[in-house]
Amino acid sequence: MSGEKDEEVKRGNWKSWWEFLFSSVGCLVGLGNIWRFPYICFKNGGGAFLVPYFLFMFLCAMPMMFLEMTVSQYSNLGPGRVWVCCPLFKGVGYGMIVLTGIVSTYYNVILAWTLYYFGMSFFPELPWTRCDAEWNTDNCVHLGQNSTHAQLENNYTDITNETSVLRGSLHSVSAAEFWKGNVLDLSDGIDSPGTLRWQLLLCLMAAWFAVFLCLFKGIKTSGKVVYVAATVPYLFLMILFIRGLTFNIEGAVKGLKVFLIPRWEDLMKFSVWCDAAVQMFYSAGLGWGGIPTLASYNNFHNNVFRDAMILPIVDVVTSVFAGCVVFVTLGFMAEEANVTVEKVVDSGPGIAFIVYPEAVSKLPLPQMWAVLFFIMLFTVGLDSQMVHVQTLTGALLDNFPKALHKWKTALTGSVCFLGFLLGIPCITQGGIYVLTLIDWYCASVSVMFLAFLEVIALAWIYGVRRIYKDLETMTGSPPILLWKIMWLFVTPIVILAIWIVSLTQFTHVEYGDYKYPSYAVGIGWIIALLSLIMIPMGMASTLFKTRDRSASLVQRFWMSIEATKEWKPALSQQSPGDVEMKRGLI
Repeated sequence: MSGEKDEEVKRGNWKSWWEFLFSSVGCLVGLGNIWRFPYICFKNGGGAFLVPYFLFMFLCAMPMMFLEMTVSQYSNLGPGRVWVCCPLFKGVGYGMIVLTGIVSTYYNVILAWTLYYFGMSFFPELPWTRCDAEWNTDNCVHLGQNSTHAQLENNYTDITNETSVLRGSLHSVSAAEFWKGNVLDLSDGIDSPGTLRWQLLLCLMAAWFAVFLCLFKGIKTSGKVVYVAATVPYLFLMILFIRGLTFNIEGAVKGLKVFLIPRWEDLMKFSVWCDAAVQMFYSAGLGWGGIPTLASYNNFHNNVFRDAMILPIVDVVTSVFAGCVVFVTLGFMAEEANVTVEKVVDSGPGIAFIVYPEAVSKLPLPQMWAVLFFIMLFTVGLDSQMVHVQTLTGALLDNFPKALHKWKTALTGSVCFLGFLLGIPCITQGGIYVLTLIDWYCASVSVMFLAFLEVIALAWIYGVRRIYKDLETMTGSPPILLWKIMWLFVTPIVILAIWIVSLTQFTHVEYGDYKYPSYAVGIGWIIALLSLIMIPMGMASTLFKTRDRSASLVQRFWMSIEATKEWKPALSQQSPGDVEMKRGLI
């Protein structure tokens, strides 16, 4: 018993609740809050969009987060090992880890782009404001302070002829030409990978090294780093928001009105409700394993219910605030161009790497504002990437504790180095095609299905009665009946419905006008199914590794849905009396 206890102590716990809170906020608040939510909200009714968004927060985000955090905090185990409570479904945890591993390989490429822009921000003349560089075309126009309204209006009108900044719009604007011709040095397609972008290679190396420095001693270092990484983005967003308001108050107000004034009639559209459900699901990080990984380091008696209620609300408020910052910026850009705000709205990385760089070039001391913006963008992505890597290393440590606990630093370094190597194809001249392919298919099919199986297995097979008892042991009182209804019926039905609808709306990968070859589409579907393959593999492994070799397949099935002897409360956080009480409840 003492050996087990010592081993669990070595796994580590947060020094304070604030470390967990800031780490979780960093996990939830990512790049999507800045460049996806504002556009989705604007497109789907403005302020009216918040009605279905908050509804799905209550129906999906809060119940799922409460459930995931409960089982991980109770056992002190992450998603790779927590399924000893129901071994038949251990493939669900492995699927989450595979999914997180794939995402982490290209997520740091985005941080590499951010570091590249950060370095370019120190030039006496911001390079994306130039039209005389080797990457520029004859049609290049800088939408800066010296541009005429006619030039601005003509080029902003071009935006409306395309669907996305990354898909060819703003083709003659200097910031877009810098992005395409200098940063990406874009090739003709995925069949033409071209040469390695050595500048981005150095930035990718720096991004992974930053992740390693934040995690090389596990939560001992990450718990301190998140105090800065999770708060700095809010500080910079506030600075950018105030500066946007003071730079052009009339344009900023117009932008806020476009973003926030409800268009109630849009709530009658089915697509609005679908987009709200999908956006909430991804924004809350459900089914990825990040939040349960962080919760597994909690003190056993931590108030998990409080955390599960706070975090989704923080995520939503952050998304709305980030949307206000974006539309204040778009508002004054539209005012400068003498066009409507609707003509300058866009989504995706184009917000970060075209629209905002173009916007800061209009401000006094543009280099300073560019530096502030890209520091903010880097820290937003960094704390999310930290959780990705923690999920991977935590899973390995949980599954191989005796072999790896003495080599935590080496393990973290190995994971970071492997992620660096796997990210190299995304920083060639054709790298954006590779990154888009992975991003398009990575979570589109699997993550919602993994979350659906997770809630079914925990609520129906492990059982809500046991979950209620576990919660009572940790917090001193069971939750109200509402959560039982949510876990058993409402949440799994809603997640299944969202998954089915998202599949019906799924299309083949595209990058602007470029059509991917059929073999690339096939690779995309393989990527989409990689995490789901873990489910049948996990089931087969469990059924055929049963201790009782003479048992029939049916008997093995019933044994495989029972908790193993490894499923127990986190002993290092309990008194002996609590342990004995819990044994009686199980």
